[in-house]
Amino acid sequence: MIGQEEVTSVVNIVDQIIHKALELRASDIHFEPLEDELRVRFRVDGILQDSAVVHESLKKKVISRIKVLSHIDITQHRIPQDGKFILKTAHGASIDMRVSTFPSLHGEKMVVRILDKTRMKIELEELGFSSQMLQEFKRLVNKPQGFFIVTGPTGSGKTTTLYAALALLNSPHKNIVTLEDPVEYNIDGITQGYINQATGFTFSRGIKSLLRQDPDIIMIGEIRDPESARIAIEAAMTGHLVLSTLHTNDAPSAIVRLMDMGIEPFLINASVTGVLAQRLIRKVCDECKRLCDTSPEEDQFLKQRFQEVSIDQVYRGDGCTACMGTGFRKRVGIFELLVMNDKLSSHINEHPKLDAIRSQAQNDGMASLASDGLEKVQSGDLCISELMRVLV
Repeated sequence: MIGQEEVTSVVNIVDQIIHKALELRASDIHFEPLEDELRVRFRVDGILQDSAVVHESLKKKVISRIKVLSHIDITQHRIPQDGKFILKTAHGASIDMRVSTFPSLHGEKMVVRILDKTRMKIELEELGFSSQMLQEFKRLVNKPQGFFIVTGPTGSGKTTTLYAALALLNSPHKNIVTLEDPVEYNIDGITQGYINQATGFTFSRGIKSLLRQDPDIIMIGEIRDPESARIAIEAAMTGHLVLSTLHTNDAPSAIVRLMDMGIEPFLINASVTGVLAQRLIRKVCDECKRLCDTSPEEDQFLKQRFQEVSIDQVYRGDGCTACMGTGFRKRVGIFELLVMNDKLSSHINEHPKLDAIRSQAQNDGMASLASDGLEKVQSGDLCISELMRVLV
């Protein structure tokens, strides 16, 4: 039997870990069972870092404590489980904590996703757009109908960008409905739906139901299959503005992905208004940054990516208390915006390869992710090594 002192100890350990994660602005807490200990790591600004080690004797009890908080079956260890709880802070804020367990060799691995509304950026101006790209982005998402896609890998900030767009569009005169998996943040004035695979309420089925809700604007969390893509495009062609995401490396690849899903080029041309590709990159810490000479590796990267660009010095962070010694603090987006036009549509009608679409888009003025990143390097927000890490 666990004594009261031991119960208190476990509760305190979990509380300390969670509050330390909040203090460091972590997005996720990883509880990883090893052979003789429980390793705790935080994901801060997109990078995992060690935080603590829990003794073997308390390993299962710490996991059980969080399972109890999350209303997860503590007797089940052999299958993945999901749960959630709401953390009340000393300042009265409510923070959603999403919990996922996964059976592993040395016990249950657990990840706690921290969804802190107070850190949620829903102002487009705060995301890192250049003034010209921001103006063009706003023009595209303010169209009365069409299909606008945000693309990038997992963790690149796609949902944040879509939420910021919805906040811009939110109005008493518009019916905005979303379909998400899951709903990450609540936005007042918007109907936010979520899929439920257990009941058969999938994205494709949800989109069909959603269209019967008389929507003006539809946000679909992700286009996952050909059926969802086709329904979204049909909605965009029948008077709705549709916003959604894909997982591709850059903006031109989203067009190719739709064609790979069996969407005919004429349907893409008739519906897609634009594609935004993005990444999140750690910013150089403002408190400890200083000018340094570029390294040979950085010079080689610049030569390969930007033949006509010469940079001798860049900002780097020395590491301080504000950035926990990393030299980086917070993140900023780099973006690539493809805008559909007649020339690009003509290319797409010919079933071109990816390079041909990219070349035409760049001829039409599309700045690449690398180019946008370089501008932020030159302004002192980013260092070249971070750009290399994300793009190479």
